[in-house]
Amino acid sequence: MTFYVNAWLDRVDPFISLHNRQTGEQVARFDKAELQECIEQGDFCLSELCNPCQRVQQELVKCLLLARCSHDVKRQLENIYRSFFPHTGGAAIIPFRPKQAALQPQPQFA
Repeated sequence: MTFYVNAWLDRVDPFISLHNRQTGEQVARFDKAELQECIEQGDFCLSELCNPCQRVQQELVKCLLLARCSHDVKRQLENIYRSFFPHTGGAAIIPFRPKQAALQPQPQFA
């Protein structure tokens, strides 16, 4: 299967999409926030988009597919976590419970 990268970075709402070359079907898409996160994490570099070398382009496609899978798995895990530990609307602070040893008086050294 071969792919092509469609990158629109000089827009108000930049995006990168990855398409199946034979069918034109969009396989992955990164909108502004996800795109920025991928670049900050070093998933890929913007200079790779301009590099005509086939090997670099193949590596870019691999990185885009892995980043899409990673983002999707992260989102699924967050949803599972929220289903087991629903937010009650209050502050998300874990109550502080002092240790018994901290409550006992400490010996004074002379």
